[in-house]
Amino acid sequence: MNYITRFTLFILLTFTLPVAAQDIEIQEDTIALEEQLQQEMIFRRDTTKSEVHLNILNLLVFGALDVGYERVINDHTSAGVEIFSKVFNKNEGEDVDLSKVYAKDFSITGRFKYFLQEENTAWGYYAEAFGMFSNGDNEVKMEFKDAETGELEEREVLIEYTDIGLGVGVGGKWVAKQGFLIDVSFGIGRNLFDKNSPDIILLPSVNVGYRF
Repeated sequence: MNYITRFTLFILLTFTLPVAAQDIEIQEDTIALEEQLQQEMIFRRDTTKSEVHLNILNLLVFGALDVGYERVINDHTSAGVEIFSKVFNKNEGEDVDLSKVYAKDFSITGRFKYFLQEENTAWGYYAEAFGMFSNGDNEVKMEFKDAETGELEEREVLIEYTDIGLGVGVGGKWVAKQGFLIDVSFGIGRNLFDKNSPDIILLPSVNVGYRF
């Protein structure tokens, strides 16, 4: 009987130990796969905080360089700064000069965005507030006395201005898993101080950039 018992135990161990080891290996592989899937679900866009972007609308249409930096504060908010300059306006002085859409020659704009979607980190549809410091040449109507008749006549003249404006806007930002992004928005505001500056500020943007 002792021999039979030992033989039985040997048979059981021979067949059960490999199965148990295989079960442990399967469990370890399953845990590793779950961890890998969890890491893949944490997109780069949800863990990084800094962004740089270029407004391709202003560059391609108006010959203006418009670049910016944005910092993600939390899941719903971000803040950034943009610098605008008409450095590439090759049509300046010609009859067809699209850059005349903008009276400003240079501006610095600060933006604060609030994102509406719950499931994403600082991307999706948003509302924003902005403040802008700008200067440039604006067409202003002024009255001049005619030297011959003495009558007043109205003319449009370019007058340099420097002003600060405030405004609001709406937009949408979409960020790829790899960090590349596109941000489309439109803002409207008002200059506050200089009487020669444009009354209304228009701020269209089609930004492409990268979150890192």
